[in-house]
Amino acid sequence: QPYEAYVSPNLIFANNEINLDEIKVYGFDYDYTIASYKRKLQYLIFDMALKFLIEDSKYPEGMQSLTYDPDFGVRGLHYDIEKGLLMKIDSQHHVELGTVYRGYTPLDDSEVLSTYGGTHLSVQYLSSFYDNGKYMRQLIDVDSLSEMVLLSQIIEYFEQKSMPFDPNYIFMDVKAAIKKVHVSGRMHSTVQNAIDDYLEPDPNLTELLNYLRTANKKLFIITNSPFSSLNAGMTYLIGPDWRSLFDIIITSARKPGFYTDAFHHFRHLTASDSTTTWDRVKHFERGEVYQRGSAQEFLKLAGFKGSEVLYFGDQVYRDLSDLALKLGWKTGAIIPELEREIEVTSSTNYQRALNWLISLEKLIDHAQGIRSAEALQLSNEWKQEHQDVRNLLKMSFNPRFGSMFRTSTKPTYFSDRISRYADLYTSSITNFLNYQLHHTFYQKRAALPHEIM
Repeated sequence: QPYEAYVSPNLIFANNEINLDEIKVYGFDYDYTIASYKRKLQYLIFDMALKFLIEDSKYPEGMQSLTYDPDFGVRGLHYDIEKGLLMKIDSQHHVELGTVYRGYTPLDDSEVLSTYGGTHLSVQYLSSFYDNGKYMRQLIDVDSLSEMVLLSQIIEYFEQKSMPFDPNYIFMDVKAAIKKVHVSGRMHSTVQNAIDDYLEPDPNLTELLNYLRTANKKLFIITNSPFSSLNAGMTYLIGPDWRSLFDIIITSARKPGFYTDAFHHFRHLTASDSTTTWDRVKHFERGEVYQRGSAQEFLKLAGFKGSEVLYFGDQVYRDLSDLALKLGWKTGAIIPELEREIEVTSSTNYQRALNWLISLEKLIDHAQGIRSAEALQLSNEWKQEHQDVRNLLKMSFNPRFGSMFRTSTKPTYFSDRISRYADLYTSSITNFLNYQLHHTFYQKRAALPHEIM
């Protein structure tokens, strides 16, 4: 049976059954959810962080020649802090051989197996709940693309210059520099002053928000961005009256702490001069702006039930995990790269290669049941061809790391996190315009190895 199907990149995909009739409230993060950024923002983050490293941490002046490489990696990779290695890991905690890099230099499979005693990584070594463990960090957010390129280029620079370095220190310095880019306000200021260079307009955004409001849905924003940044972006994307579309607007929320802090109170922010009141907020008013707070206080003041809320965000841990596990909200992940992934998997060349891979697996399985020298030779030849086809499929996405969602045989660790913490996922929130608001999303039933479908 040939494997061949076209999948529209504008669909919404379900990990859990969701009936939109039950959703009364729609919530959104701002950055990379409502607002889509051009690739130029990653260059800006990279350049600013590198400048902080050279000026503040006294990294070599020769690093000024380093430039952001947009084709280097994919989101969801893991970085071994102690060993300075970047790699892709699957849903069962196995390192995918052929995807382990020290800087820009790939490690031989034998070195990987020697380093880790195999391909499997223990839970203790791999992660904590938020995947910010002692040994490994998952670079899962969109902003982490510039971080992983900067880490890899700095390590490659030190390796090429034969300069001694501790990978742990490099990681901490780069992490601090990336954080400073955001908290210093320089990135926000640069984007606000040249907003059309960085924001990608979406002509369907206003239509989506009006579509939901017309259906009497409540709308809110919860973002870590300061109001000045949010206001500049939303004014550019929607217009100066954008606040009238939202029932509640929360800025400087400090997620993920927003979801775990117990009844941290909100402060009202006066939009005209960005000053805050001294009294605690006792109720929300439509179109007004609030700061800080907590999810528990939010639900109390808004009067929402968690099961009635569907919240969209791009950051798996900062936006979605606590909502799904602790608060019972429905969650939707926005993954812009999904369009490119679907484009590749729907292409004729990819589907032909995948069909042949599946055929080879059946041929190998059959040949291994025949006890003859000829069958053994054929089986070995097919196994080599099978590996070649796997490599071809991997190269279709990214020459170093392949697909964000799959290793050669399993879902990636990134894909596993999405399936665990996101009830729905899609490439853009405006894909919702393709659905009626009484639509029920059903997760695709997949056959277990012992089942026939």
